[in-house]
Amino acid sequence: MNYINEEKINKIKLNNDNFYVVIDFDKTITSYESEDSWDVTGRATNNINCDKEIESLYKKYRPIELDYTITKEEKNAQMEKWYNECMGVYHKYKLNKDLLKTALLESKIKFRKGAKEFLEYLEKNNIPTIILSAGIGNVIEEFLKFTNCNFKNITIISNFIDFDADNIMKKFNKTMIHTMNKRLEGNLPRKVKEKIKDLKYGILFGDLVEDSNMIDKNETDNVIRIGFLNESHKNLEVYKKVFDIVLTNEEANFNVARKFIKI
Repeated sequence: MNYINEEKINKIKLNNDNFYVVIDFDKTITSYESEDSWDVTGRATNNINCDKEIESLYKKYRPIELDYTITKEEKNAQMEKWYNECMGVYHKYKLNKDLLKTALLESKIKFRKGAKEFLEYLEKNNIPTIILSAGIGNVIEEFLKFTNCNFKNITIISNFIDFDADNIMKKFNKTMIHTMNKRLEGNLPRKVKEKIKDLKYGILFGDLVEDSNMIDKNETDNVIRIGFLNESHKNLEVYKKVFDIVLTNEEANFNVARKFIKI
């Protein structure tokens, strides 16, 4: 049930000097079966009640995140509530920085097939790579370190938690990056913007319809948008409207994606 916009893909000729990559983390770089960075973070409180509250919020808001029949305004409001409520739970249960690494090492978080090799390829060829995530930046950074993929060509844009002198979480008072506002525009460091401004093409990877917006929609002809459809195939038609390549089931991996875009 894959979808490929072959006419567009065939027009774009990639080489290692003419493109950059923007990529989601949870359920994109990581496999669909993996825990996400929010779950890993919750276990760093070492409190089962925290896990229960985070799970309860997931059951309440995840169906809304995957509902493409409601308005963008309504979904935006609900996603903002979900993410801020989760941060509030972490703060209530005194999230501990020292326990984050332990939680990650004990977690079920793992790469999607071909993702590690793809990151290594991007690093070897010094291709600017931006991980743009509505997850927890601290976990993403530790995961890359643990897997020997914390490369200099990678920039992480995500929700980073600050800690006090006792390594206890401070109240989160930054602008929250969530499903509906996850975009390069307004979040890209000037240094990275300078690196990519003269590159002809962009490649985008995501697993939610909203991930297609990570690069400005005005940049249509010069961006290849690749979507991994993890959930129900009933949303395939929605994905086809915003992604140039949609991969499902066992073919939703980086090895297959790379064959289609020839890198």
